[in-house]
Amino acid sequence: MSKSPTETERDRALYQFHVTCPRPTADDIIEWTKRYPQFAEDIRMHAAISRDWDAADSTGEQADDTVSDVMMARAHSRVLNALFRSEAKAEVSEPEATVGFHEMLAARGTTIPNVARELDIGRDVLADLFNGWMIPPVGPKLVSALRFFLGISEPEFDRACLHAMQHPKLQHAKSAAPPAIPKRNYDEVIAGSNMSPERKKFWLGET
Repeated sequence: MSKSPTETERDRALYQFHVTCPRPTADDIIEWTKRYPQFAEDIRMHAAISRDWDAADSTGEQADDTVSDVMMARAHSRVLNALFRSEAKAEVSEPEATVGFHEMLAARGTTIPNVARELDIGRDVLADLFNGWMIPPVGPKLVSALRFFLGISEPEFDRACLHAMQHPKLQHAKSAAPPAIPKRNYDEVIAGSNMSPERKKFWLGET
C-alpha cells in the first residue's frame, strides 16, 4: 500500500530531523516544529524518544518511563522502522556480489545531487567518497546518514567503500599528464568542500 503525499512528506521531515539533530535540544525542537508545524507532534515525540535513549546510554541504566507506550510505538513506526527493516533484511541475506555506491544510486533511481540535497551535504564530499577518492575511515555521521538513506547494513557500506577504493574514478587528464586520482582523508575532504562553516562543523562532529 503506497503512502500518501502527506505521509511521505512527514517521513522525510522526520528523517531529516533524525539526521540533523541526533540529540535534539529545546531550541532544535522549537526550530523544527516552526519549520514543520503540521508535524509538530511527531517531531516532539521523536525528540522525546531520542533524549530518553540518550539518557539511558549515558547512565548505563534504563531511563525513566517518561514516554508512553503509545508514543514509543508511533515513533518507532514513523521514524525507525525503515532502518530496522533494512537491517533485518541485510542480516537474513547479504548480497554475494559487491556493488559500489554508484550502482546503489542507479538501482534506487537517484543521483549524487539528490542525495546531497536530502542530507544537506556538499556534492563534492559525496563524489569524493563514491569515486574512491576519500581515504577511510569515513565520519560516523556520514556513515549513519548514508546507511539510513540507502537502506544498507554496515557490512554493505564497508564493502561499497572498499569497492570504491579498488575501482576509483579517474579525473580528466590535464594536458599531457596522466589521469589523476586525488586522495584525501575525511577531515580534509570536509574542510575543503564548498559547504558553509556550520555544515562543515556538523559533519566533522563538532556540533
